[in-house]
Amino acid sequence: MAGSRRCSVGVAFGPESHLYSFPNGHPMNEARLRLFEASLGRIAQSPQAAARITEPRTSSNRELLLFHTERYVELVKRESKTGDGYLDFPDTPAFPGVFEASLYPVGSTLHGMEAVLSGAYDHFFNPVGGLHHAARDRASGFCVFNDAAIAIASALERGFRRVAYVDIDAHHGDGVFYGFESDPRVIAADIHEDGRTLFPGSGREDETGSGEGAGSKLNLPLRAGSGDAQFLEAFERAYRFVERSRPDFILLQCGADGLAGDPLTHLRYSRTVHAVASKRLHELAHQVCGGRIVAMGGGGYSAENVNAAWLAVIEGLKGNE
Repeated sequence: MAGSRRCSVGVAFGPESHLYSFPNGHPMNEARLRLFEASLGRIAQSPQAAARITEPRTSSNRELLLFHTERYVELVKRESKTGDGYLDFPDTPAFPGVFEASLYPVGSTLHGMEAVLSGAYDHFFNPVGGLHHAARDRASGFCVFNDAAIAIASALERGFRRVAYVDIDAHHGDGVFYGFESDPRVIAADIHEDGRTLFPGSGREDETGSGEGAGSKLNLPLRAGSGDAQFLEAFERAYRFVERSRPDFILLQCGADGLAGDPLTHLRYSRTVHAVASKRLHELAHQVCGGRIVAMGGGGYSAENVNAAWLAVIEGLKGNE
């Protein structure tokens, strides 16, 4: 099977990855990346490693405008100069240079897409991407610009017939869901903690898309306290849903905040969740769309959990010997 071969995985990470970090004890800060960064350093030193570290890159203004409004982009630029106030009260504070820092998650996800399409890498992972809450005209939930939504818009602009977005972050990816709610070309499957117990409060199972996009979205909310068994049952539904759509490209948002011990959520996953999801979607990508899959890190507010989950993602994307 094509998916069983050993694949190269590009990973965008460097000093710039630490810039997207909110100050004053904010949960989304660069300290959560340190264990994972050390692990990447060891991976890079291995001559047999299928994962290769590549420099993050910034995005252009035109790329931001694939999803976001010009008025909102200009607002972020202005707030970035002084660093005062909030972009989304009270979750997303401005800080000096927030605009420039926010270009790296977007640019690195788009670079990953380009690298996969060109054949430079078989698959790609952008750990500081997956900022799935930002809406077209506002920040939300620690997310300034929505790199996942911008990547989807870029894929559609390139002429892809159908793009699959799979989100396993503990929080519902509302920015992506509502941004493409009526677009039948975007197949979204989102497994998350029930919105009655966690931000952003959306993602009910009866939310399946609207208008022409009705039936193109699948929300699978899990009760607080759910663990691997509940996730894996939901993932089978998500997998079959995506498989039926025969997408041209797969995007995986693999937030680590569903692992047991995360300080902000109430799920009880182990790293098995990320290992299974990435491996199965890697195999599906080879079956239906020539292996085209890009993963994005998303949330996760325990350094130990981030390290465990994202190393599992890299292993899953590598495939087998």
